[in-house]
Amino acid sequence: MKLNRRAALMAAAATALLPKQLLAQGKTEWAGIKAAGKVRAGAVEAKPWFTQDFASGDWKGLVPDILEAVFAPEGISVDYIDTQWGTAVAGLQSGRFDLMGAYNSTPERAEAIDFTKAIGGLRLTILTLKDNAASFANWDAIDSPDVKLAVIDGSGAARILQPKLTKTTWVATPSSDTMFLELESGRVDAIVTSDAQVADYIASRDRGTMVIPEPVERQPTNIGLRKSEDHELLDWLDTRIAALEADGTMDKIWAKYTSVEGSTKS
Repeated sequence: MKLNRRAALMAAAATALLPKQLLAQGKTEWAGIKAAGKVRAGAVEAKPWFTQDFASGDWKGLVPDILEAVFAPEGISVDYIDTQWGTAVAGLQSGRFDLMGAYNSTPERAEAIDFTKAIGGLRLTILTLKDNAASFANWDAIDSPDVKLAVIDGSGAARILQPKLTKTTWVATPSSDTMFLELESGRVDAIVTSDAQVADYIASRDRGTMVIPEPVERQPTNIGLRKSEDHELLDWLDTRIAALEADGTMDKIWAKYTSVEGSTKS
């Protein structure tokens, strides 16, 4: 039993190192992934992006669905490596994993790693527990001192909307939990975050109304990769993403995680 376990660990280590060995031989990272028949992806326990079944160890969610659609036709499996958003760049740079899905491209990150084209866009969305959901139908109506919104400090929603909605009364919170607490306590009229997070809240708690104000504000999200002079993997991923957009697969995957039956959508 011990010998079998040791052999399995050695085989796993050899497989994990295979892409690096091939690179040392002058072959591309994409060639290494194809030779290994697997790609390593960072994963964060954060619904709806990633959710791990602790009984089986399997990862599910929006990103695994997208990566399955991207890699399965090539016969490449995806191994998930537990990480955190804040350490994902270091994980890519160190070679701990090969890519990171649902990772937003920012100027700071783009200096350290490469990014694919967008795999979709998060719509900035209102969640309210009150009956006046129609009053949030457009951003102009929300831009009023009579409207009190909670937002995660430093989030994409805060960066995009606070400079535009200068009359709105903003409550900046340090985390999702405190943002939802502001809403549930009645201290704010609504919160603003991504459609995916709002959809997950409504599905799990069976309360609240989603409103997507006009004009729709989107925040693109991407797949992050190690910086490399060789862009073969990056180019291949961009081609696959474009194909999945063209045949409607991306829209179907996103709709699975961002649509709420009966939600208010302007």
